Amino acid sequence: MSTKTAIPVADVLRIVQEYYDSVDSRDAARVADNYLVAPDTTLQFNADDPIVTVEAIKAFTAQLFQNVSVRHTKIEVWNTPLMGDIVPVDLAPARSASTVTVASTALPTFSIDTGSEVTRIAVPATSIFTIDIASEKFVSVHNMFDLAKVYAALGN
Repeated sequence: MSTKTAIPVADVLRIVQEYYDSVDSRDAARVADNYLVAPDTTLQFNADDPIVTVEAIKAFTAQLFQNVSVRHTKIEVWNTPLMGDIVPVDLAPARSASTVTVASTALPTFSIDTGSEVTRIAVPATSIFTIDIASEKFVSVHNMFDLAKVYAALGN
C-alpha cells in the first residue's frame, strides 16, 4: 500500500475482516463498534438513502438481525489504486488525508427466518469502505448487491 494511506495493508485487511465477522456475529453493538462516532457516519445500500449516525446504524442492524443472519465468504480487498484513486473523490463522504478508501467483494449468504422456514440466498456483493486513519473506524460503508432477492424472501 502506498505511504499516502498511513495504514499498513495488514491493518486494512484486519479492519475489513472484523467488519465482516461482526456482521456475521448478528451482534448489532459489535457492528456499531466498527464505526466512527460522528454525526456524518453512514451505512448505505445501493442507491438507497444512507443510514446516518452510529446509533441509527445499530438500530437498523438490530432490526435486520431479528429475521436475517449473514455469513460472508470469498472476501477480497482492493487497497491499491489501479488508475488514480480507488473511488471518485466526489462520493459522500468527502475523502481527505485523514481517511483511506478501499473496495471489497464478498459472497454473503443470507439466511432468512420467516417463522415457518429458513431460506438461504447467496448474493455477490461489492462494498466501499472509508476508514478514519487515526481511529481505524469506518466513516462510511457502502454495500452494493441485489436486495430484491432478500426482500422477496422476507415477504416485502
